[in-house]
Amino acid sequence: MNHPAASATAITAPRTALRFPWRLFSATFVLLFGLMTAWSLATPLYAVPDEASHAVRAATAVRGEIVGQGSTFQAPRYLTIPGAQNPGKVSCYAGRFDRTPACAKDPETGAELQNTLSSAGTNSPVYYLAVGLPSLLLEGAPALYAMRILSAALTALLFAAAATLLWCLPRRRWAPLLGLAVVTPQVLFLSGSINPNGIEVASSGSLLVSLLVLALIRPSGWLLWFSGTTAVVSTLLVTGGRSLALLWVVLATGAVITVMSRLDWRALLRRTSTWVVVGLLAIICLGQLYWFTRPENAVRPTSTSVAGSRLQVAQNMLEATVAYWRQMAGQGVVDYGMQELVPSFWTAIIFAVCLLPVVLGRGRQRWVTLGLVIVFILVPVVTQVALWRQVGDVWQGRYILAVLLMLAITGGLALDRAALGGTRRTVSALRAVLILLAVGQLVAFATVVRRYAVVDSSWIDALFRPSWLPPGGTIGLILLMTVLLALGAVLVWRSLPGWFAEQDEPAAPPVR
Repeated sequence: MNHPAASATAITAPRTALRFPWRLFSATFVLLFGLMTAWSLATPLYAVPDEASHAVRAATAVRGEIVGQGSTFQAPRYLTIPGAQNPGKVSCYAGRFDRTPACAKDPETGAELQNTLSSAGTNSPVYYLAVGLPSLLLEGAPALYAMRILSAALTALLFAAAATLLWCLPRRRWAPLLGLAVVTPQVLFLSGSINPNGIEVASSGSLLVSLLVLALIRPSGWLLWFSGTTAVVSTLLVTGGRSLALLWVVLATGAVITVMSRLDWRALLRRTSTWVVVGLLAIICLGQLYWFTRPENAVRPTSTSVAGSRLQVAQNMLEATVAYWRQMAGQGVVDYGMQELVPSFWTAIIFAVCLLPVVLGRGRQRWVTLGLVIVFILVPVVTQVALWRQVGDVWQGRYILAVLLMLAITGGLALDRAALGGTRRTVSALRAVLILLAVGQLVAFATVVRRYAVVDSSWIDALFRPSWLPPGGTIGLILLMTVLLALGAVLVWRSLPGWFAEQDEPAAPPVR
């Protein structure tokens, strides 16, 4: 049993003898990248929310057009879908269950530039400058798939960095498990697309964990460089898309400040590396703040003000809270919801992640989690009320996934402080949840593949007589997803007994 004084500072011990966990980093990256790539190939081009606009923004940003003329950009010709109502918009099968993507025409060939519309012009160009690189070498459908896969690779790297840094924290048990649980099918779907939403989620988590490592365990050697670099890159990417993501940086920073003790502050402020990282983060945030507050990026209201009471809007948003949680499981694959198992299961997971750490957790992490839960509920309400008059109903559940990941991490740390688990029953229960997570991911993926492959919901036809065939085929992609999920489940399954059998590490004396 730990001494009380040691227990109070257990997470603030310096860690200098750790070796880089290459196996953990590599396994996390390979598995997540594979899962995201499967979604990239299984989803028809432009079947992701706003993907056409994001593709135009990416292809034009890497060609030097950072600021367009309003919503118009000089984009390569192949980003236009012939016959669509709007450039780049797939409309022939959206909401039409009697049609598959076979009705949509392939992108045109040719890289000559022409006027193309994009609604992503107000977003920061950082994400697009990275993801648009393949469009300089490829054209047509290969360029679009390559941009998707590059986005998946960057997102998987951030998740792998977060997992690696969580591994470096003492008594890490529940934090990585809760973080894993909230990586919903929606997160994988968005991560494998041309859309900054997925990378925003991953970079929010990696930013929070990297700041925790820098502030609480006083790293040195590779851990100092890795955590510092992760913090800077994560800040650049989390703010590299939507303006709302600046709030995620504030929340991550506030969470870390709240859990720090006086000893942590003394040690942190004496380190030169602290000021270097803080300075770089400040420069990034100020630069992004300048971009988002430019007059050209102001919200453009509709021609007529949207009617309705703001109080009624707030009430409706609060009452729809759980509905938005359900959306986090899989809303957004154009027109098709998931099998009921999927949203129901992840809604239960979200309830557990929000409630259990607040009830059973210990330490300041418990109160940080409570604060993030409140933010998780209120930000959609405040945002929708603020924008109601100008643009009407705009909120979607996926917009708040970053906060869900952050509160899962802090909630896990709160449970780690409470030293829960360590019994066979705990491991057995977690293994049962692990199986449900894998099954839920597979059901979500296979259902979407079937929707696009056939019009009659027949599994036989979807597998052997598809009307629309994704790259890799329906059978090949479902097998790939099955193998990756099974491999990931086996790795976690085998790790759980040893993980929870570990004794809490004694705290090293605080650095003075």
